Amino acid sequence: MQPANFSCNQLRASIKNRYQDDQFGIRIMRGDTFRILQGVLKARGMTYADLARRMDISEPTVKRIFAGHDCKMSRLLEICDILEVPLADVVHRAARTSAEASVLPVATEARLAADRSLFYLFILLREPIAQKEIERRFDLSEDDMFRMGRALEALGLAEVHPGNQIKILRKEPLRFRPDGPLIQLLKEINTRFLGQVIANPESNQSMFFTLSRRMLPDTGAFILREIETLKETIAELARQDQLVSREEDLTTFKLTGAFAPVSFPDILTIEPGR
Repeated sequence: MQPANFSCNQLRASIKNRYQDDQFGIRIMRGDTFRILQGVLKARGMTYADLARRMDISEPTVKRIFAGHDCKMSRLLEICDILEVPLADVVHRAARTSAEASVLPVATEARLAADRSLFYLFILLREPIAQKEIERRFDLSEDDMFRMGRALEALGLAEVHPGNQIKILRKEPLRFRPDGPLIQLLKEINTRFLGQVIANPESNQSMFFTLSRRMLPDTGAFILREIETLKETIAELARQDQLVSREEDLTTFKLTGAFAPVSFPDILTIEPGR
């Protein structure tokens, strides 16, 4: 996907047109943006303390901005001005940064597979669904949350903070092994998701489709490559939304599909009349 050519002022105007004013706290959600700015900071021979003095804020505040990948657009523009780098260039570079999904250790997947509630909690907290909402929805006690929070902490997936607040550490895209310990739970999740979509009428935000066609194997291989391209496009569009949107304005969408040669006699049954 080719990045558009636009200036910092145009970028800011675009975002302000969408949200009226950056007083709403427009958040930059893409961690790559801040990693690139860290590189620029180092290239300029500047420290967090130097940047803090130029911005007239405390050094801990600057560290929180970079560690949390989180600040208002006005603040981000100020950082770019000090570093003498156009925000558009930073955004373009971030858009080109590969965001390949990480893979958890097999032992971690096995531990999550052994406790489906722990795996589901991990998924919900990553959404992110508010912890209080999870507790209410599933009638979980403080002891339940503490136990599972500590279990996620032991796996290096989260930290349990004062007040029993669970902070997820692994926020990057994850890819679970198709032949790993979690495969059965993943089958169940995706089967339920398909059932929900099928059961509800189509809308402008959902659809269900299925088709089978006879074709040459090389045509099938071409379609697989096209599906891979679609996956990359979805990931890129989502990253762009996360780059300029508030967390509360985002909605999680899911795409589940399968494409492979099929043998209908192996998946269909006909009961004899006798």
